[in-house]
Amino acid sequence: MSIIIDNPKYTTDYFSLKEKAFVDPAQKISKSLFTSQSFAAHLQNETLLPIHLNEYQPVLPDIYPVPARTKWSFEDGIFTKLKKNIKLSEGLTFESCLKNTKRLLKATKGKIAVEISGGLDSSIMIGMLARLGYEPILIGTISELYKFRTEKHIQETIAKKFKNVILSESFSLQFTNLLETPAHFLPSFASLHHSIAANTMKLLKEHDVKYVFQGVAFDAMLVEAVNNNANDVRWPTLQDNWLHDHVFAPQGSAYVDVAALSPIKQVLLSLRNGQARDNQKWWARKFFSSVIPPELSSYAYKANFGPLWWDGLLSSSDQIAEIVDTAWQITTLPIFENFKMQSLFDDMNNGAGRAGFAMLGYANWVHALHKADRLID
Repeated sequence: MSIIIDNPKYTTDYFSLKEKAFVDPAQKISKSLFTSQSFAAHLQNETLLPIHLNEYQPVLPDIYPVPARTKWSFEDGIFTKLKKNIKLSEGLTFESCLKNTKRLLKATKGKIAVEISGGLDSSIMIGMLARLGYEPILIGTISELYKFRTEKHIQETIAKKFKNVILSESFSLQFTNLLETPAHFLPSFASLHHSIAANTMKLLKEHDVKYVFQGVAFDAMLVEAVNNNANDVRWPTLQDNWLHDHVFAPQGSAYVDVAALSPIKQVLLSLRNGQARDNQKWWARKFFSSVIPPELSSYAYKANFGPLWWDGLLSSSDQIAEIVDTAWQITTLPIFENFKMQSLFDDMNNGAGRAGFAMLGYANWVHALHKADRLID
């Protein structure tokens, strides 16, 4: 017998195969469910970054995060995605991108802000909106670190052309205010960055912004090899809506990963079909050259965000230690015993940062639930 799982919402919903129904994400969670198997599932999810429910390992028994606006069937132990699949097209052009961007603007029902990082992806978004005569509010962080000198120059170049520009130190708030993480139903790495999103919301409050456009998905759409495999491109993942679900949506706003939207994803992957992996995004730099600064179309710069992460971890050491200790007291899982901050730095240096952050994400989940009185014995 086939089960149909349809999530028409604009936020993630959670389906229990055991109950054959969506569950209340605000329900209390039994401490007995924090097991070694649960953590192992979470670790695999954070390492693999599943894009399909068949890849997801349940952290809570038989419960799956169903992405917004998707529909699935489940039969004989297999999930099949019925909605939001991508079909590639031929003969698309730059004008096709403009038309899709125009459709996106028509579908919006309020003011738009765009994150301006000084990098290629945000510059493409801003440039396309400007070409269509739309002026968004720009919000971003200018860093004085030498390694961000190019990004800062491009930010300033773009900002000169717009009336409403908000610059802050929000991106330097890596891993801060973890003790204030909102309670959430399943653990996620993104919860460790809630403070950045919360600061963005605070800065935009007086501007009555409905949508905040960001460009994380461009890293997959413009880099991964495309060979008639649009639905295998590893983005968006099942956890990418965390900041939208837990920071923006509760405030009546939307955090939109533009290139992950099906119409935009379809156009980009159709245009790149048949191309090999493009780590420096040279195709995009040339294709969008008319709407981005020449520094981005002629050169391939990329800043190193490692120092910001390092400083954020260091400045949040006391909170992190408190969170991990709380997780140890509640779960008694060995991963939390005798925790040392140095282990996170060692993981970053050794290229194994996701394992350390998986541990911290799980601890942050337990702590947030505990603080919200959402745990039962």
